[in-house]
Amino acid sequence: MNKSYSKIRHIQEVNQRLENRMLSEQVTSAQTTPNSQYMAAGTKFCFFGSCRLDIKVVDKNTSQIMTSKGAEGPDVNSLYPQVIKLVQDDLTSKKITGVTLPTLEQLQDTSPKK
Repeated sequence: MNKSYSKIRHIQEVNQRLENRMLSEQVTSAQTTPNSQYMAAGTKFCFFGSCRLDIKVVDKNTSQIMTSKGAEGPDVNSLYPQVIKLVQDDLTSKKITGVTLPTLEQLQDTSPKK
């Protein structure tokens, strides 16, 4: 009878570990899955040593602008992290997660051509 109890206990523990692992994998995949309800776009503009960077996030279903942030400064490379942080903070305050934001290279360049 002692062996039977041991086997049952072992099966219960293994099942519990498996369930915990599956739950943690679901949470991880939910956090890394991009949110396809929202679209992010942005522009960068540099002229005579001054740059402007803007990023906005739009709800695809309603076309409502969820957030729009921008900044100005001498270097677009230092502006990008600032604007991304502003956008992420605003989205977090609105409980919107998983939005894929554009990289600096993906931003539309509206600077005058030389």
